[in-house]
Amino acid sequence: MPHRYDVIIIGAGPGGYPCAIRLGQLGKKVLVIEAKHLGGLCLNWGCIPTKALSYAAEMTDNFKKAKRMGFQITTQGCDLKTLRTWKQGIVERLRKGIDVLFKSCNVECKHGNAQVVSQHQVQVDTDGQSFFYEAEAIVLAIGTEVTPLPGFEYDHKYIINTDDALELKDIPKRLLVIGAGASGLEMATIYHRLGSQVTVVEIMEQILPGMEGELCYMLTQNMKKAGIQIHTSTQVSGYKKGSTSLEVNIKTPTTETQEFYDKILVSVGRKPITRVFEGLDIKTDNKGFVVVDTNLHTSINNIYAIGDLVGAPLLAHKATKQGIALAEMLGGENLHILTHTIPSCVFTIPPLSSVGLTEKEATARGIKIKIGRFPYRASGKALSMGDTEGMVKIIGDEQGKLLGLHILGAESSSLIGEGILAIEKGMSVKDIAEAVHPHPTLTEMLQEAAKGFYKKAIHVPNK
Repeated sequence: MPHRYDVIIIGAGPGGYPCAIRLGQLGKKVLVIEAKHLGGLCLNWGCIPTKALSYAAEMTDNFKKAKRMGFQITTQGCDLKTLRTWKQGIVERLRKGIDVLFKSCNVECKHGNAQVVSQHQVQVDTDGQSFFYEAEAIVLAIGTEVTPLPGFEYDHKYIINTDDALELKDIPKRLLVIGAGASGLEMATIYHRLGSQVTVVEIMEQILPGMEGELCYMLTQNMKKAGIQIHTSTQVSGYKKGSTSLEVNIKTPTTETQEFYDKILVSVGRKPITRVFEGLDIKTDNKGFVVVDTNLHTSINNIYAIGDLVGAPLLAHKATKQGIALAEMLGGENLHILTHTIPSCVFTIPPLSSVGLTEKEATARGIKIKIGRFPYRASGKALSMGDTEGMVKIIGDEQGKLLGLHILGAESSSLIGEGILAIEKGMSVKDIAEAVHPHPTLTEMLQEAAKGFYKKAIHVPNK
């Protein structure tokens, strides 16, 4: 007879494992099924290792700053084995932490390949055996997987994906990155700082499509200044493998050239993993993402879906929010959990962080907007840190309602929290402008941008 649970969760990523822990705290009998490692894509091959390497890559900039401040520092490159070990140590420590938390909340975990075989039953194949489990509710938290680009199929040696890139087996002299989304730009930044000559190509007219255009342009110029070549509105059409390099045809709006690279990193999209529930009548959209209602029900009422599986934005913190809220709903609360404000953070150098509407989005909706800006170069704290590249941009309507906050610059991923809370709670730009911000800190820039919205900024001219 199958083992019975209150809830079975398939996938132990940033949506699945918080959902399981919260359910355990609420006294539910929970089983988590994971095909690979606890933490899923984010912890093992995404957010955590990428940000660890981004931090490490930023050390090269810190060395330059230290020299300008008078420190006598010599650098002789980076030992990749040591860097890999450091990165992997962070991943393994966090992975073990999830296991400890599962045990403390009486959450059971089974490793293997899951298949939802009926409305209440899941089959798990592991070590040549099949096991069956039943539950009142099933949560799909299985995420997405990389999609190969036609003509650039992965061989994991010359044509690589981000998983391969995170292994840091070697630093190619010349690296082509196809796709200027968050993953592509973060890996471009890392490999450039570690010694590669990096070129990024993007088919859309700006990097980070969908993010604040003005700041994306500033980031593009900054990355070019650092030595990374970036081509937008650009296409690639296959490659030829030579004896020592890869020849790629690159077509920009004005030129068509053949360029040579040692490796090509393809970072152009992901597709939902749907094979786990093949055979069930679970509705998906035209891209394969699972369709859910405001309480994350799929078309089968007792089966739920969270995280990347339900579509954009494909962000870990969205998955976590959904997972915890779903757990509390299954614990008896009546929640509508798809209305929260979701920020985006891209860990380039400098990082770009956004929440709410962009200028383009607000204008497209017919909203009459006002804008407040404040540059990092006018901040005493930023000058003291040697981080003067970037800007804070606040977008509001004519009545002063805060619509969007966008920050390019040092520590933007931490600064954006103020904007998330303000938008979530319906606050105004005036609320930010009038709140006392400590001096000297980077947070003062948010206040100055808010004051600039009303043409009352102190430390920059009001235009």
